[in-house]
Amino acid sequence: MKPTFFLRSVLATALLFAAPAFATEKPDAALSRWVKAVQTANVDNIMKFYDDNAIMVSTFADAPMVGRSAIVDYYKLVVVNPDIKVEVTDSHSRTFGNVAVITGLYTLSYTEEGEPVVIHSRFSFVYVLEGGKWLIVDHHASRVPSEATGKTLVDRLW
Repeated sequence: MKPTFFLRSVLATALLFAAPAFATEKPDAALSRWVKAVQTANVDNIMKFYDDNAIMVSTFADAPMVGRSAIVDYYKLVVVNPDIKVEVTDSHSRTFGNVAVITGLYTLSYTEEGEPVVIHSRFSFVYVLEGGKWLIVDHHASRVPSEATGKTLVDRLW
């Protein structure tokens, strides 16, 4: 007996929403591993966490970087700074089937020309579950606004 269209649809929907249960890691673990990879200063290690067609919008770039080669070029410039470190200070993870979003704050620090540099940033990562791994398809990071102005939005409004 052939499965009906309805039965096939129900099974396909169940598999779509069950996909995260088959993941080998949670999205939060993927973020932690990305942090460790950045701290290795090895671009190949970092790029293991990105989809080939990922897009990145960074604090240090004027335009979005689209695709693997643009993101590789970006990281080659970033990781030349000694003592690079990322510390996630706040994160909020949400999973929607085979898509996950993690939003929060991190501090990026490194040494430039012998001087310590500390940048407080906010971030959003969008992950897609592919082959049991969460891969970044969209990465946005920007400097916390109060760091540049010394005031928060609430301070400026009042």
